Amino acid sequence: MKNIVFAIFAGILVFVLNSCTSEKPPHEKIYADFNADLDSLIVMNDGFLEKIRSKPGVKTLQEDFLKLRLQFKKTEAFAEYFFPTTVRMINGAPLDEIEDEENAVFEPGGLQVIEELIYTDEPVNQEELVRHARKMQVNVKRIKMLWVDIRITDSHVMDALRLEMFRLISLGISGFDTPASGNALAESAVVLKSFQHYTQAYKDQLPEFAKLDGLTRAAIAFLGQNRDFNAFDRSIFIADYVNPLCRSLHKNQELAAIPFMNGRKLLNGNVATIFDKNAFNPEALLPDSKFNATADRVALGRTLFYDSRISGNGKTNCGSCHQPGKAYADGLKTSKGFDNKFVDRNAPSIMYASLQQALFYDLRAPSLEDQAADVIHNKLEMHGSMDDVAKLVATDESYKRDFKKAYPELDSISPVYIQNALASFVRSLNPFNSPFDKYMRGDKKVLTDDQVKGFNVFMGKAKCGTCHFVPLFNGTVPPDFQRTESEVLGVTVHADWKNPVLDKDPGRGVHDQFPQWKNAFKTSSVRNIAKTAPYMHNGAFATMQEVMEFYNEGGGAGLGLDVPNQTLAAEKLNLTAIEITQVISFMEALTDAPE
Repeated sequence: MKNIVFAIFAGILVFVLNSCTSEKPPHEKIYADFNADLDSLIVMNDGFLEKIRSKPGVKTLQEDFLKLRLQFKKTEAFAEYFFPTTVRMINGAPLDEIEDEENAVFEPGGLQVIEELIYTDEPVNQEELVRHARKMQVNVKRIKMLWVDIRITDSHVMDALRLEMFRLISLGISGFDTPASGNALAESAVVLKSFQHYTQAYKDQLPEFAKLDGLTRAAIAFLGQNRDFNAFDRSIFIADYVNPLCRSLHKNQELAAIPFMNGRKLLNGNVATIFDKNAFNPEALLPDSKFNATADRVALGRTLFYDSRISGNGKTNCGSCHQPGKAYADGLKTSKGFDNKFVDRNAPSIMYASLQQALFYDLRAPSLEDQAADVIHNKLEMHGSMDDVAKLVATDESYKRDFKKAYPELDSISPVYIQNALASFVRSLNPFNSPFDKYMRGDKKVLTDDQVKGFNVFMGKAKCGTCHFVPLFNGTVPPDFQRTESEVLGVTVHADWKNPVLDKDPGRGVHDQFPQWKNAFKTSSVRNIAKTAPYMHNGAFATMQEVMEFYNEGGGAGLGLDVPNQTLAAEKLNLTAIEITQVISFMEALTDAPE
């Protein structure tokens, strides 16, 4: 009897001990590890603030600052994923944050502002440095406070890590958030090491974890062999290291049956890489899925697009300024509008326009539907009426038939559905089949050596990739693609660098009376740029060579013009003639093949 009691007691004891020492679920480990990384960031930030107050030499400040940035990079994946608004105050661009709906301007803060204060030839502004370090202290501790109430799942973890890899190849290796310190490659290595650390929690859950871990180690090793920012081969790093790593993460998630986070966003939640053919959802910005495109709606929109009857004089249509052979631009300096009169701005390509948060150079239209109505109603462009177009469709037998196929549930024809049909056609113009796209999907033969070198210069020394973000190459900011940026470049009226004259178009400043937005224009995509000359909002530059020379000079401010709110760095890029030629060659590789 005693033996039986002893055996039962022993069994209970083993069970209790096993229960106490059982492994936490992976997402709980992640939760605890991120919490620990946050604690370390708080301690380091507090220490950095004390170091500032002790007034050491600038070299010491820079050394401690770089350590602080590296610690932030350990937290970046989950901080950005769960607290993007707060992170903007920790690692946002050193530019005023403007909320036009609230008529409010918020001062920038955080690491990039601090970087500007200590990487300068001017004496360190002690008071400002302390103030911004304290602001950062508040915001980091805010994340710590908010983290207490966050509940994460395996799906959240996989999604955050996937987006962090996309952030790495679009922003990290371009030096987007390290313009003064130039520490992008060291920080990229920390991002990968953090990725490796967090994925370790899933080593028993992911069926092909060993392969994923091996690919991560290889990517870290490649970064370790390349420490020169300008010489770093980003094409190899992305195509041969990070893309395979992302595909492995995706496959492991599928095999482990961890659901993907599929929300209605521009970037689809279940893509393996940011270069996948169907990575983006052009319907994501629609307010209601009832407006989603169908083949019949696209066909109706295409017919309307080329029908001159939708203009006030029956002589102009959308295709007049957006011609397929010119990547839906028109080849003119500024476009011809109503009664053959020239308008003030150049016609941009509408390819990939659906992958932006707002439209027109001045970002005044929140949707493609609004853009269509604006152009048709504009007295200088088409001088038409959406009501008249709706009447045309309602009385033309061919249109009546096509409309019924496109919107079978409707009994009447109203302007909003005409706008939707036109927008549906524009949303169909996202082929993603350029040589560059094919290269990133594994076909290494499609790019020349100069084009590969040009991509590396584009993303590195030339700093093009810090405004024209991979893979859309426009101003829609990855990896969440929730906002589209505008920039103040100081564009001139002609390509005369010895006698430059600033273009007076107020751009975004026409509609939004903030001084920061005076002369600000949407960052357009450079996809298909080889077909869309002349360039800039005013068509001032006839060739890509002139565009590159303008940027090489540091924009308007670099040319000596008074552009106090210029967002483009005024310092000269010092690109060589060969480098400029290589960047142009790369941009030519962004030309889509006919479909």
